[in-house]
Amino acid sequence: MSGGDVALDVLIDFLNTVEAGVAEAKKRLKMAEPEGALDLGRLFWEQKMGVKGPFEQTSEKANNNSALWQQLRAKLKEHDGFWQNNGFRYWFDMKNEQVVDRRRV
Repeated sequence: MSGGDVALDVLIDFLNTVEAGVAEAKKRLKMAEPEGALDLGRLFWEQKMGVKGPFEQTSEKANNNSALWQQLRAKLKEHDGFWQNNGFRYWFDMKNEQVVDRRRV
């Protein structure tokens, strides 16, 4: 095997590795979601008054189990039921995970 053949094999191995890395990066970028990407203001929020003051509440039923509602639930589950985003704190209602509460930070 000549030096040129070895160099070509090394270059091909390198390019295959780069190609695999690019494919993995594209896959991760498609799955990645910027923290501010969810427009949660589009959900139906009802004003409530609690011991700690006013807050808002929404539910699966109030939002017809929309894709945005499902994304909010998934995000809360990913963060163990408490999540802060775009000036709000979100949490599952203590009595029912089909209900989410939020309050301005």
